[in-house]
Amino acid sequence: MILQFPVRLAHINPLRPLFRKIPTQFHQFHRRNLSIPSRDITMKIAITGARGTVGRAVVKIASEAGHSTVQEATVKAFKGCDAVIHLAAIPDPVDKDDHLVHNNNVNSAFNGFLAAGELGIKRFCYASPVNAIGLEYATKPLEFEYFPEESETQVKTFVRWFPGMKIACMRIHAVASRAEAQQGHKENWDDSAVKSLWGWVSPEETARACLLAVEKSDSFQGCEIFNVVAPTTTQDTPSHDLAKKYYPKTEIRGDFSDNKSFFAAEKARKILGWVHKEE
Repeated sequence: MILQFPVRLAHINPLRPLFRKIPTQFHQFHRRNLSIPSRDITMKIAITGARGTVGRAVVKIASEAGHSTVQEATVKAFKGCDAVIHLAAIPDPVDKDDHLVHNNNVNSAFNGFLAAGELGIKRFCYASPVNAIGLEYATKPLEFEYFPEESETQVKTFVRWFPGMKIACMRIHAVASRAEAQQGHKENWDDSAVKSLWGWVSPEETARACLLAVEKSDSFQGCEIFNVVAPTTTQDTPSHDLAKKYYPKTEIRGDFSDNKSFFAAEKARKILGWVHKEE
């Protein structure tokens, strides 16, 4: 597989689900005075996967802002919502059958997109798997065309199927503080560090990016893919040196003399106004 730095995204075709439920927990909340250009609105946002690492952070931010939350278990709770943040998924394939991970994650996303589209919900934030490009769970040696890597997609089918629908695919990287991610990379250097290009992102900043994805959906059309990743790696070693040592065939575009991330997150800044605050 040949990829590029910054990393770009892959395409997954939709599958017909066997059922119309999303077997997970999600919250709803109302948000006032959202930062959408030139108007004030009140939104009711459904959050699937609210008990996960990122989901808890999203709910916390919403609660701290004074939003009410309601917990439901099926897509019935999408009714009356203005937006969806879909975080529910099996987070990793370790010790799990490939078909189980694929069918759960792809079908649950399909069900969410379809339910939102049929209910007329136009704003949708989707936690899209960063490992679509391989990375930590790759079964073959990784090769990239250039750095930084930019970024699928089943999702494009839905924005054509339901005109006016806005779907932000959030390529979320290793969710942890820099210190926690750094320790994890140290303990599992080849798979966790080298294969994931030393990427990380804090839970709070991930949650903020997800909220911005629905708040600022007027800023883009159709489907957009965003790398949600810190601007630095977990390492103090210059990224240029890491690239030359571990990915010697990859073209380096730009200045990597410091510990700059191997993933381009500029689109998230330009369109959503999201800039990761270092922790």
